[in-house]
Amino acid sequence: MNASTTLTRRTALLATAFALLAAGAAAQGRERGPASPMSDAIAPELGEIQWGWSEDQLVAHFEAKIRARYRRPLQTARDALQEDSLRQRMAGELRRVRESRYAFNGRASGHDSGFLRDEFTHNNGESMRRVRGETTEDFYFFIRGRLWKWYRAFDARVFEGADFEQFRAALEGRFGPGALRRGQLHEASEEREWIEWRDAETRLRAIDNTTFYGFYCLVFESRDTLRRLPQLRRNRPRARQGAHPLVESVTRDGSEVPGEGRHADIIDRITGNDRRPPPSEDE
Repeated sequence: MNASTTLTRRTALLATAFALLAAGAAAQGRERGPASPMSDAIAPELGEIQWGWSEDQLVAHFEAKIRARYRRPLQTARDALQEDSLRQRMAGELRRVRESRYAFNGRASGHDSGFLRDEFTHNNGESMRRVRGETTEDFYFFIRGRLWKWYRAFDARVFEGADFEQFRAALEGRFGPGALRRGQLHEASEEREWIEWRDAETRLRAIDNTTFYGFYCLVFESRDTLRRLPQLRRNRPRARQGAHPLVESVTRDGSEVPGEGRHADIIDRITGNDRRPPPSEDE
């Protein structure tokens, strides 16, 4: 092997190494630099959910929660007609969870121009499950079949009238002072800002999506997966084309949750687990 060939190969290896480092920095949203504040309150918010779960495990988790909510109403149904109505409603909820999967396999969809557009890439074994809560839309992201991200978008009514500083203050009351970050989630994503916390296993981001979409978001991510994204995402993300996407919004309904003052219970509403009331026994 001559010197010219050796130099060419070394140059190629260095270029590859720098590309991986750059991709890693982008994928982690510039997690380098001063460390984000640690928070012991992050893990309790994940509840029973564990990073690395398979899609089947996540679906089984929500199926169990749905069945638990219907257990007492079914036991106390006043007649067969009411019991049948409850069972049909439960079956519908179970079906929506089972059919909620979306695979990011290269096929264009509304997700590519919506608020989730920077949270995934195509053709890298990524998929998502969507679960509707009483005041939230929850999106669970998988890569190579393993859970690594939970994106929670809150209904507008949860924060009606509250600006981002009030949202941040409520979160810092739970998680402690957060760090303002600015960066890209991957090399083809837009640059954006968020408030960030971490613990040993999870990074938490708080996002202001009110300008275009009308809601705030919390994003929990596996730090181990974040570190490995450059290796897991072997196919580069698509470059952005055209103008900013049209404004989209999650369907809203209902009224503001009552509390002592308009935003007194804001932290309970943004970090609570499934708070949907059990199905009415009078239905």
